[in-house]
Amino acid sequence: MIEQVEIEELTFEVRRSPKRKTIGITVDREGDLRLDVPVGVPRSLIEDVAEEKLFWVYKKLAEKGLYQRPRNRKDFVNGEGFSYLGRSYRLLLTKDGEPLGEKPLKLANGRFLLLASEKGRARRHFIDWYRTVGSAWLRRRVELYQERLSVQPSKIEVRDLGYRWGSCGEKGALNFHWHTVLLPPPIADYVIVHELAHLIEKHHTPKFWGLMERALPDYQSRKQWLAENGGDYGF
Repeated sequence: MIEQVEIEELTFEVRRSPKRKTIGITVDREGDLRLDVPVGVPRSLIEDVAEEKLFWVYKKLAEKGLYQRPRNRKDFVNGEGFSYLGRSYRLLLTKDGEPLGEKPLKLANGRFLLLASEKGRARRHFIDWYRTVGSAWLRRRVELYQERLSVQPSKIEVRDLGYRWGSCGEKGALNFHWHTVLLPPPIADYVIVHELAHLIEKHHTPKFWGLMERALPDYQSRKQWLAENGGDYGF
């Protein structure tokens, strides 16, 4: 039986060899992914290496024209839906001069309101909104779960992380993709707890998943939901 490792939507074939001293990743001409692994290396470490190199793998696939991350095209027209914390809000373009406060985009009365004159910069305005408004929500959730795990991140930032939902820096800084605040709250919580757990355990060892289970007893179902549906969020 062929040994495989699945990370996000990618599948790697695992080939173990007594001649190998380190773990290597190969992306062949057809886009097949292979992990060459020394005999006896635990699966948790193999998964860690594959996840750490995920951005490199996506980049190589894109260079070969074999992969393009799905992106939900947005036209920024009246009635179009935009997600925030799992709920879709329809867009309403407003005329110049109508009161929107100091910013060109806001969420009010169950709608996203955008100045019609700013439609050409709409994506940028949405990203800025998600990063500022969404980061406040993320910080509150981080504070909740950091108490449960008895950890203290040094910094929290919301930005574009490419293909990753979140990351944990060497010095305890947590980074979250702005796409995270588009997700339903229980799934965003999974992303948050995942990164907080890395403050204690860097790799995906049994200890790491034990931390996840302690904070989120149903973390496995949330993880599965994110793998299956996460690509539908973001634009």
